[in-house]
Amino acid sequence: MSSNYYDYYDGSKIFLFLSNKIGLPIDLVNFLIAQLAALCVARLFRKPLKLASPEFRHSLCLVIGLLMGYFCFGKQAVHLSVLPMLSYTLLKSGPQHLIGNITLTASMLYLSCLHVHRQMYHTGDYTLDITGPLMVITQRVTSLAYSLQDNLTKKEINANSVEQSSVKDQSRMVKIPSPLEYFSYTLAFQTLMCGPVVFYTDYITFIEGDVINEKKNISRDSKEPSPRLAVLYKVAGSVAAAVLYLSLAKKYPLTALEELTDPTSEVARSWSMFYLLWYAYLSTLVVRCKYYHAWLLSEAICNNSGMGFNGYDNNGSPKWDKMSNIDVFGFEFAQNFRDAVSSWNKNTNAWLRTVAYERGGAAWRTARVYALSALWHGFHPGYYLTFFAGGLFTVAAKKVRAFARPMFLQSRPKKLLYDALTFATTRVAMTYATVPFVLLHLSPSLAFYGKLYYSLHFVALGAIFLPATRTCTRSATQNYPELPSTSSKFTKEGQTRDVYEPNGKLKAS
Repeated sequence: MSSNYYDYYDGSKIFLFLSNKIGLPIDLVNFLIAQLAALCVARLFRKPLKLASPEFRHSLCLVIGLLMGYFCFGKQAVHLSVLPMLSYTLLKSGPQHLIGNITLTASMLYLSCLHVHRQMYHTGDYTLDITGPLMVITQRVTSLAYSLQDNLTKKEINANSVEQSSVKDQSRMVKIPSPLEYFSYTLAFQTLMCGPVVFYTDYITFIEGDVINEKKNISRDSKEPSPRLAVLYKVAGSVAAAVLYLSLAKKYPLTALEELTDPTSEVARSWSMFYLLWYAYLSTLVVRCKYYHAWLLSEAICNNSGMGFNGYDNNGSPKWDKMSNIDVFGFEFAQNFRDAVSSWNKNTNAWLRTVAYERGGAAWRTARVYALSALWHGFHPGYYLTFFAGGLFTVAAKKVRAFARPMFLQSRPKKLLYDALTFATTRVAMTYATVPFVLLHLSPSLAFYGKLYYSLHFVALGAIFLPATRTCTRSATQNYPELPSTSSKFTKEGQTRDVYEPNGKLKAS
């Protein structure tokens, strides 16, 4: 590792010996140690601290979050406090009818400055920096600000919640939170490092659950459903994703795709279109495994502390999926672009819906969502190439589905063929669209598309001009609104929504 790497990284170097021994960068080692420690500490909030006062639980979440931030980021961790302080000052001093807009503008400007700084001083080895947690904090402060701006006339949306809170519960957000409540919410250790975004009402319910139950005359002695199986399942999934990443990372590195800019390289000279696409699929799978590992581990931390309970299923089993950010099988085996998008970073989709999609005129909904999502990620050209391709494929997929699907519904063999074709097409389209997102830079991204002759762009443009049918018209107006569904379960076509939001910049991987 270069000296520049160590010079730039401000986090703790106590475990540098372990980093050298196992061959992982020190920033990644610190991230793993912090998350594993959080997983163990989270258990305290369910047993010995279950009956502790809300103030003590708030304080402990805040203190652990601050210590974790300093351990992983060193002096950069000051930004974790500055952004919430700026936002809280605006909440206290700004006009309530504009407080959401003001907070969104200020927080995005602050985040954008750090994105530019990272883009200018980024090193090849350095993967963990402060913009990752700040992206999540931005989601928290803006969603809360808009709730206050609306004076609770609208309910906060959670990507996985099937039961909405009562108006009485929502009234707890009429007043601005106290400083302790606010900073505990924005810096809670459970989701500080990589999310998912937790909406304020869900967090307060977690902190003050017993107090709320007492107000509703629910006994404190009532048995709480155990998250043990959910935690074990998610930790196992996280470990499996990490093992898969370590197994494939050296075999299918992204550096091979970057060699496409060199016309004399073996990749540019000898690789066929089909092999290039296959290699790109495996390379992006490796990247996705990093997200799966971190998101599943973060979700396990939430569940182990008692956060994320989402009622019971039809069999009476407890569901712990309210903080779920990823449906791995839903994404990897999706049969259309819409299902894949709705399975990825689900709570960010809910945040985009809350602060962008539902604001202003209907004519600019999609544009607002795309603009905010792009700015939230940063300024690498690859993000914008991915957003453009994803948006184009989303529109084209609507037309193709409405035009072609009825032809395959006359018999079961035809339907199975259709399902197989759409699965393969979705995987190809998703790989094609997301390669620039992981390459980041313009030259290798355009070289990748050039090697494939921009073929899927042209196919999608052609599909847009398919003749409109009655089915197509009905689908466009009823079954396919622009924003993705906030649930990965599609029980009704009217509940499904489209927008391409391939989020996810995970700085901790």
